[in-house]
Amino acid sequence: MSSMDDSLDRNLDTLSRRLAELESATGTALAGGIPDRLPENDTTEHLSYVELTVANDRLRARRGWTDVDLDAALTPEQRAGFDRWRARQRIPWDHEDMLAVGFATVLGVAAVWYDTAVDGAVARGLGATRKTGWMRGWERAGKRLPIDYTGPGFGGRAHRVRSPGHDLARPFEALRQIRAGEFRGVRWDYGDKHDVTVGGRFREVDSLADALVLWAKHLAADLVTPMSLPMPGSSWLYELDNRALRKFAHEVYLGTSAGNGLNVRSGLLTPSLSVITTEIILRTHVHSRAYAVTGSALLGEREQARRDELLLAAHSLVGLA
Repeated sequence: MSSMDDSLDRNLDTLSRRLAELESATGTALAGGIPDRLPENDTTEHLSYVELTVANDRLRARRGWTDVDLDAALTPEQRAGFDRWRARQRIPWDHEDMLAVGFATVLGVAAVWYDTAVDGAVARGLGATRKTGWMRGWERAGKRLPIDYTGPGFGGRAHRVRSPGHDLARPFEALRQIRAGEFRGVRWDYGDKHDVTVGGRFREVDSLADALVLWAKHLAADLVTPMSLPMPGSSWLYELDNRALRKFAHEVYLGTSAGNGLNVRSGLLTPSLSVITTEIILRTHVHSRAYAVTGSALLGEREQARRDELLLAAHSLVGLA
């Protein structure tokens, strides 16, 4: 609980005690008695919240009011409303939060460097695999499939992102094209969508099992190339009527050079260690602090919001690397 929460509780309790004394004195006077003289206090002037808190704390020290009883200060309805209001208040970061984000960022950046080195080594290893006899055989077996169409609007280094047949999230469309010997895709011309169908130049496959084998061999042969395969769902993004999303899907896969974009290989290797490192460090930090304060690692709404803030900041900083 922050100092702001503590001061609110103390001020509410002080106000409740003073009102109780005033009501008692008023009741005595109305009954014809002589009430005891109310103690003097220095909170009668218009004060800022900080000044009011200081004055109330002095009064509490003089009167020996050490306990805080919000149940006596507030009705059940008021207490419920106060708790709801408090749950919505943001927890400011302190120096420990700053250190945790900084530490997670440093290790995350180091993990990015390590992952990049690993991705490069894996890419070189897969490149060597591509030269083996069995992989060349798979590559030949997967030739002349409609999913590999690279005609007008579907060519270039990033042509696979525009082909549903190279999308691991669309196996049924890929198998349908292979069996029918017909390519189907979407081409965009100045914001106008054109459904493209190309047939008559590709072999047809009668058996679903044979089509599945050919598709698997074709994808395996593409996987070991520098461009690998697009991330699942990329072709769906490219077909959406939203230029920003289409451009995002294309440029993320294309990268600045062959193989350094986001693809299945790099997607499995590159982000994993940095993301895991950042998540573990900050989640451990937040839950351990909650346990130290409350005796439970469970997070309330405010702690969850602070956790999300810390994670967002750290992931953003690592992403800049």
